Amino acid sequence: MFFRKQKIEEPIKINRKVHMLTLDSRWHELFDGIKKPRHIADLEKKLTKLLAEQGQLTVDFKEYTLLKKKMMADIMENMKDAFEDEDDYAIHEMAKSKKYIQDIKDKIEKMEERMVTLPQDIENINKELLTYTMQNCYMRMFEDKKELEELEAWIERVRQELKDKLVRQTEAKEEYDKLYSYMHDLVGYEIIEMYDKKYDKKYDKKYLGGK
Repeated sequence: MFFRKQKIEEPIKINRKVHMLTLDSRWHELFDGIKKPRHIADLEKKLTKLLAEQGQLTVDFKEYTLLKKKMMADIMENMKDAFEDEDDYAIHEMAKSKKYIQDIKDKIEKMEERMVTLPQDIENINKELLTYTMQNCYMRMFEDKKELEELEAWIERVRQELKDKLVRQTEAKEEYDKLYSYMHDLVGYEIIEMYDKKYDKKYDKKYLGGK
């Protein structure tokens, strides 16, 4: 196909924010029945993966925030036993809880950092996918336009040929009727039938492919 043969070194970069293409059913319909170009398929996978990461990150952040809140409550609950009652078990559990909380804080901080950078990563990949989608669609449109022009020219030729054939059909019918009418008036039906019996089969074999 034309757009596959045509190599474009640098596609036109589109610096415009648009909706997520992989979440758009119309975007998927662009490739119904055809294989996506490798670069578009790779970008689609990257974007799908990033969106999944964003969704999971949102869930994890909520869960860890709630867990941190619960651990803090547990520490407050154990403080009385640990310091007032000098309960060794309570002191041990409080120390464990502090360590868990620190681990949770570290994870939450990493999540927050990723939540800052992730939207930009998603937008960048979506823009790149848009750039290559536009390039692919335009080249396919260019090819379709060429084919449409060829089909229109062919249809025009066939239309003219059909018009000429219809004219010739009318002329042949008129000539046939004129000849038949003259012979019928000249010698009558019986003589014409004799000609039919003698020549029809030979005529069919020679001109119409009869057996």
